[in-house]
Amino acid sequence: MPAPVRDRPTVLSFTREEAWVAHVALLAQLRAAVDADDSKPDYPEVDALEAVEADSDRFEPQHVRVIRDALVSYLGDAPVRDRAPGRDALQAVNAALH
Repeated sequence: MPAPVRDRPTVLSFTREEAWVAHVALLAQLRAAVDADDSKPDYPEVDALEAVEADSDRFEPQHVRVIRDALVSYLGDAPVRDRAPGRDALQAVNAALH
């Protein structure tokens, strides 16, 4: 179980499938954010995407929160193939946040 997120990086070990679903969820969240407000100067989803794509297991607290929000939003309408790894990724993220 990952150590709870405070103000320091935390370790999240995603499987390849979990990382893929987190990636897709973040892209969907980013697309929605851009569509909603194109004048926003930065998007936290971009930094979280870079963290997932870096293939590292260390995530900053803000990345963990953004990943959680993206997964929660995505899993409501996710394709069947993404649901189990998405739930597993969400469980790991939630454990890190508590």
